[in-house]
Amino acid sequence: MEMWIGELLADASPPEKPKFRAPLILLHGPWSGSWCWQSWATHFCNLGWECWAINFRGRFEERPLPVLRRLGFAACVEDVSRAIRSAPFPPVVAGHSLGALVALKAAEEQSLAALVLLSSPAPKQLRVPLPRPVRLLRLKYGFLSWLRRPFLLEEKDFRRFWFGAVAPAEQAELCRRMAPESSYLIRDFLARDIDFRFDRLRCPVLALGGSEDPLSPAADLEELARALGADSRVYPGHGHWMLGESGSEEIVREVHRWLVQKLGDRILLAEF
Repeated sequence: MEMWIGELLADASPPEKPKFRAPLILLHGPWSGSWCWQSWATHFCNLGWECWAINFRGRFEERPLPVLRRLGFAACVEDVSRAIRSAPFPPVVAGHSLGALVALKAAEEQSLAALVLLSSPAPKQLRVPLPRPVRLLRLKYGFLSWLRRPFLLEEKDFRRFWFGAVAPAEQAELCRRMAPESSYLIRDFLARDIDFRFDRLRCPVLALGGSEDPLSPAADLEELARALGADSRVYPGHGHWMLGESGSEEIVREVHRWLVQKLGDRILLAEF
């Protein structure tokens, strides 16, 4: 079901049987949109969560390219902050890839029940060297980024770096659904030179990653978790596209169990 949150379009999924006061806000990564959360949102709804899968700007307008030419990281953070403030109870926010960095930045100023980071890059301030695939992508697409025009990766790069752990038969359809992205957002995703204030986080954090993720390696994820004082999980055999890989339903159940254990009775509806 489509839902407008301010000027943002979200896919809202009501729970099969409502159990929790906190909605679950889902943030996509670069080149994708709210559609990437469809499977996870279904699983979470079956567990009693209301899900709002947000579309960043440039995903729903009739003429998206002019919007994407101006879209930057700070604007995404402000849009997400407004969505958080519109929730009737401090929400759980989950972000994938660049969406994880947007969620992390928004959490510095907003009241959240919990924060879940999936396949999150490690910010440059942690002094973690850029993974080699990220350096290769910066070298290959740096000129397009400099032109300040929205662009897509070549299909072979999506297959190799984004969907490497997805069944080959499904990769073509995923590549078809990817859309041009703001060069400003891609620059931030590849450079990771965003200043974060980890000391401002006031909610439990869970960082999740895959052992085969070339863009956000497991060692970088663990370093990020240490800096945040977060719990972490690394899933063997999973890559960057954790959302659509085989076995992701079990990850959803683990996230659900972690949320219930961390947040306890205060997020339950009165009848529970």
